[in-house]
Amino acid sequence: MAIASSLLLLASAAVALPLPSPELAQDRQLALPTTKVMVLGVTHLENADPAFRTEWLRPVLCRLQAYRPNAVLTEAMPGEQIMMLDAYKAYHGDAGKYGGGTLKIARGAQASLRIGPAEALAAAEKLAAAPPRTPAERRRLAALFAAAAEPFSAVVQWMRLPATERIASDGVDSELAKNLDQIARGRGELSSIAARTAADAGLERVYGAGDHSSDTARPDFTAFSAAVDATPGQKALFNHDTPAFRTESADRLRLATQPEVMRRLRWVNSAAFGRLDADAQWYSQLREPTMGRVGRQSVAAWEAQNLHMATAVREVTARIPGGRALLVVGAAHKPFVEAYLRRLADIEIVSSAAMLDATPAGC
Repeated sequence: MAIASSLLLLASAAVALPLPSPELAQDRQLALPTTKVMVLGVTHLENADPAFRTEWLRPVLCRLQAYRPNAVLTEAMPGEQIMMLDAYKAYHGDAGKYGGGTLKIARGAQASLRIGPAEALAAAEKLAAAPPRTPAERRRLAALFAAAAEPFSAVVQWMRLPATERIASDGVDSELAKNLDQIARGRGELSSIAARTAADAGLERVYGAGDHSSDTARPDFTAFSAAVDATPGQKALFNHDTPAFRTESADRLRLATQPEVMRRLRWVNSAAFGRLDADAQWYSQLREPTMGRVGRQSVAAWEAQNLHMATAVREVTARIPGGRALLVVGAAHKPFVEAYLRRLADIEIVSSAAMLDATPAGC
């Protein structure tokens, strides 16, 4: 793919988290406005303190509504990749490690509808392109997205239904209805932030930008663990157990109270966090002789994963020239994905930090 090849050429330039290419920024002459992309870095909410409540996300959801995205992307793998990894598990390993729940839901919906994943996605795209729609059509769309291994797009349809219409009908069987209810109520950011924002914005789906096809580039786990054990301070860097991180109390917040949510989000979306985390988690591996070859492989796999994410964003933004896209992703990915996107011809990065600091009307 031409886009992927072009992005791969940029990987070596990303070590210093590059700024936008000056020649691109100066020479752009666009007939349409730039396409805006906001990358919202998050702490994975499934790992938050048991006291965490999704209601505490209302301030950030309100701000995201004010951004008015035309497309929402997540860190979830697209259904096409999940099905590919499963088909090629003899080479890639078990897709169930990251997409087991999605595979189970997809297979159930495929059996119920008697349809394959590719056919389901094509049918869903066709139906989604013809609004407005009835509750029965939304249920049908939810079932098709589920069969296409796109459960969070199915949940967008489920969220857009009145509560009384979230029933087993029109291709949604009782098991799928139960699964969609459970995902819609989930604390994870894929549903509580991304799908919720898409539904509130009147969108029909979310797009998976996550990638694990590049996991084949990772170093041997035993060799990598041995290198980490042999490198003084490496585990402390991975765990943010350093003076630089200890001086920032927000780095240790577990989202146990509502005020901690915005504090934590502001911290992980700051430029300071991006620099510190990228150095601690990744660039430190390039400096240490004891990390050697496996450190280089680890960083290469990480960069490849982020390049795949940037490619997914680029492909989705092709659908909305001059529009606004939102990517909700683990905060460690944010500076890398932004660095790659800044190199593209018509993309403008919108500051998630400024969004969080703003107070739109009603928020």
